[in-house]
Amino acid sequence: MVVCKGGEKMSEQLLEKILLVVTDIQKELQDIREEQKAIREEQRAIREEQQAIRKEQMAIREEQMAIREEQKTFREEINSLREEMNAFRKEQQLVREEQQALKNGQKELYDLMNALLHRQDETDAKLEALTMDVHHMRGEMTAMKQEIHALNEKIDSHYKQFNERLNNLQLDVDFTVHKTTMTERELFKMRNRLFS
Repeated sequence: MVVCKGGEKMSEQLLEKILLVVTDIQKELQDIREEQKAIREEQRAIREEQQAIRKEQMAIREEQMAIREEQKTFREEINSLREEMNAFRKEQQLVREEQQALKNGQKELYDLMNALLHRQDETDAKLEALTMDVHHMRGEMTAMKQEIHALNEKIDSHYKQFNERLNNLQLDVDFTVHKTTMTERELFKMRNRLFS
C-alpha cells in the first residue's frame, strides 16, 4: 500500500511538472503571437508609407510634366525615394525572415506539445494500470482477511474444546486424587485396626 501511494505521488509530481512545462510553452506561444502582431502592424505601417511614397511619386511625375525645368531636382528626389524603398524592401525581407524563424519556432513548440501530450497519455495509461493493480491487491487482501477471520474462528472453536477437555481432565484428576486420599485413609484405618 505504501509503494502504491508513493507511485501515485510520483505520478502527481510528474503531472505537475508537465503542467508547468505546458504553461511555460503557452506563455511563450502568447509572446510569439504578440511579436507577430507587432510585426504585422509594422508591415502595415510600411505599406502605408509605401503608398504615401507612391502617391508622392505620382505627384512628382505630374510636376515633371508641368515643370520640365525642375526635372533634375525631382529626379534626385525620386532617386532618394527609390533608395528609401530599397531600404524598406530590405526591412521587409528581414521581417519575412523573422516571421519564418517564428514559424519554425512555433512548429518546434507544436511538436514539443504533441510529445508532451503523448507522454501524458502514457502516464495516464500507467496510472490506470496502477489503479487496476491496487484494486486487485485490495481484493486479494480482502480475501486474505476473510481467510484469517475463518482461521481465527476455527482456532477459537478448538481452543474452547481444548479448555473444556482440560477442565474435564482437571476434574477427573481432582476426583482421582480425592478418591485416592479417601482410599489411603480407609487403608490407614484398616492397618491401625489390624495391627493395634
